[in-house]
Amino acid sequence: MKQFLLLAAVAALVFATPAFAPPAFAQGAASGDAAHGKQLFMADACYTCHGTTGAGGGPAGPALAHQGLPAEAIMQQLRHPQTRMPAYTDKILPDKDAADIIAYIQSLSQGPKQNPKDIPLLNQ
Repeated sequence: MKQFLLLAAVAALVFATPAFAPPAFAQGAASGDAAHGKQLFMADACYTCHGTTGAGGGPAGPALAHQGLPAEAIMQQLRHPQTRMPAYTDKILPDKDAADIIAYIQSLSQGPKQNPKDIPLLNQ
């Protein structure tokens, strides 16, 4: 988990230099379609490592939900992964589809975090 967050921070710094930014994001690309991104996340088997809700699946795929990952860091990881994840080049995953997956991953961080004290089953 710490390695992935460190990677995200480093990627964000790299993207501060426009020459390193992927074209779709260098010009401030419009946000993607999260609903389509969810379909792609499932169809492209991202869920097999990151879980169907982005909660992660252990050492194979870190959690993506509730991480607040910037779009540029996610795109960097998609295109040039620093871990065992396969690379998704623009020939395999066009920029528009990547933007949709990124929108879906970012939407996983927008839900309210629930306090365990407010869950009746956990307080029995």
